[in-house]
Amino acid sequence: GFQTFVAFGDAHGDMASKEAIVALEKHIKDFKPDHRICLGDMFDFRALRKGIGREESDAYSDLVTDTTAAYGWLERLKPTVFLNGNHEYRLYRVAEEAANGIVRQYAAEGIEKLETYLRKMGCKVYPYHYQQGVHTIGKVAFIHGYSASQAAVKQSAEVYSPPGGATVMGHLHRIEAVHAVRHGGAQGYSGGCLASIPALTYASLRHATMRWANGWLYGLISTRKGGGFKIWQAEKVDGVWIHP
Repeated sequence: GFQTFVAFGDAHGDMASKEAIVALEKHIKDFKPDHRICLGDMFDFRALRKGIGREESDAYSDLVTDTTAAYGWLERLKPTVFLNGNHEYRLYRVAEEAANGIVRQYAAEGIEKLETYLRKMGCKVYPYHYQQGVHTIGKVAFIHGYSASQAAVKQSAEVYSPPGGATVMGHLHRIEAVHAVRHGGAQGYSGGCLASIPALTYASLRHATMRWANGWLYGLISTRKGGGFKIWQAEKVDGVWIHP
């Protein structure tokens, strides 16, 4: 037999593409996957990017808007696995490092709220960590991503794929599939993002942003020991979401 999955992420809170999320929600309803894997960065936490350096009431408003939206997306998509991304990691970093005690307390309370919420949902939660932040089903490994280089998908496939398997990752916002160089073979997949790309203004000066696209990944993984898998890309073509 086979287990089915969808893998999605990088909505970035209130900067999400509502259209992409609605399309994914419909796909989940139709496909009925056994696993709904959130690849991270569902929150943006832009106010925490360099600590809170702007006027604090503005930063607080940003955090409230961002977190409220992200919890709304999680409620709709109901992940069974949640891989913390580098944007969620900002919350953990600020809780430990912020000079302002009130900001540290806010971040600590935010961590407790998020972890409690995900546990109540029955979600398996992974830290943003290059070794511990890996979820594996059969021959397929799922990560947020720890490199944004041009070769990140290939490198991640070589590092994380079981022999003859694959790595599915978020973080990059781009759609890419590669065959990596590894004994036994390895494949790597980056499935795009759920963010509204024009809203991510911090990336507006980078050429690499031209590679970004909305989408998610889904597929089948054999339940047989050493069995295979098949992974598909959901994306928009001529204004229509394609996910056979």
